Amino acid sequence: MDQLDKRLLDIVQENAELTSEALSALVPLSPSAVQRRLARLKKDGVISRRVLTILVEIEIQTEHRQGLDQFQRWLQGADEVQSGWYVTGSSDYVLLVSVKDLEEYNQFIERLMTENPIVRRYTSLVVLRTVKSGFKIKVD
Repeated sequence: MDQLDKRLLDIVQENAELTSEALSALVPLSPSAVQRRLARLKKDGVISRRVLTILVEIEIQTEHRQGLDQFQRWLQGADEVQSGWYVTGSSDYVLLVSVKDLEEYNQFIERLMTENPIVRRYTSLVVLRTVKSGFKIKVD
């Protein structure tokens, strides 16, 4: 995978609906070259619709500012974390995590727990089906 493949993947993750013509305007490739690269990435399994989505509730041991700041920086650097919220209630954080399979999730959890001693416990909620998705706000 070269830099053009990586750039295409970044763009497609932001908007999978772009045509090859629109993609070719964003990377130095012709539309047909974009199509060939995307087809190869799909064939190689790099692009797949099979994603495991897990909500992770995290409880923190102590809420000291320095520890929270460090933990939040760690979350921002974790590629598996798509979104994360500092929340009220029985959990301190709720994360939206996307991985390709349970093995990758277990690796993520191993890193989470070993690299963040501030984490007391976590609860995993595996998404079985998306009923509704989006953050669109109604405009009156």
